[in-house]
Amino acid sequence: MAKVTETKPKPRHILQLTSEEKRKFLNSFDNVFSDIDGVVWDLETGIPGSADGFEAIRKAGKKLDFITNNSVRPLKSYEKRFKDMNLDIDVSEVINPAKSVVEYLKDIKFNGLIYVIAGTTFKSYFKDAGLKYIDGPNEIIQESAVEVLTHAFDRQNVDAVVIDVDFNMSSLKLIKAHVYLKNPKCLLIAGATDLYLPVTKEWNILGPGHFANILNVSTKQNMITLGKPGKALADKIIKQYKITNPKRTLMIGDMLQQDIGFGKLCGFQTLLVLSGGCSLKEMEEETNQNQIPDYYADCVGDFINFMDDLKKANV
Repeated sequence: MAKVTETKPKPRHILQLTSEEKRKFLNSFDNVFSDIDGVVWDLETGIPGSADGFEAIRKAGKKLDFITNNSVRPLKSYEKRFKDMNLDIDVSEVINPAKSVVEYLKDIKFNGLIYVIAGTTFKSYFKDAGLKYIDGPNEIIQESAVEVLTHAFDRQNVDAVVIDVDFNMSSLKLIKAHVYLKNPKCLLIAGATDLYLPVTKEWNILGPGHFANILNVSTKQNMITLGKPGKALADKIIKQYKITNPKRTLMIGDMLQQDIGFGKLCGFQTLLVLSGGCSLKEMEEETNQNQIPDYYADCVGDFINFMDDLKKANV
């Protein structure tokens, strides 16, 4: 019997669709979730055309929400950058891991002590929510077994360990977390689990996912992930936004694993933009069908020409 081979999905560029295909695609979704870094802006500046592209999507009657794995950037910074780009966005509605973790803990009526491995902005969400947490050590300790054990076995009654981006990560923090997680009732919660964080199109740096995986594997805990592409976040989004027909939602992002993988997990349609952390070559070489987008574009600004093409076709 001949072996049946699966056909690899081939993403379509939105500007290479026929007029009828463009119309069908535009009419196939009502809601849009979009990543921010690499889609709206890069490290320093707004991505040309992105603001006008999002406005074109809105004018087509689509509901737009933003979901990012970046809890390092303060909301005030988001507010300024959106304003500088003339994008009218309510930053309090932006979904990020810190916000999602806090909401999850409130939903389960958690009132225990939390050990947080994350940055200052992430921890500010816990402080503002009145959650009890500890962190550190943030100072350099003496390199001796006695000193390590003194910090690692501090006899704190920790009920949850939360890990996200921490640019002051240390082996001691992971050791402390591992000790707390010896208690099988202690929750392991992850925010962003990106393995790499893109800095430019050519360079990336090590991401928090490697450190989260160390804790996950070493403790054999069931890690609750509330950043993209976490299942817990997917379930939360579907419930929070009352999404009954996931296929009527479009996920836009610049990363295959985090954005496209998350969209696929939710059952959304997916669109990859090549303005951030993923190149055309990387997209074409991707073999994991759960990370291959349905469509792609050079940037969100392509929606300007997309809408213009539809208008001309209707003349």
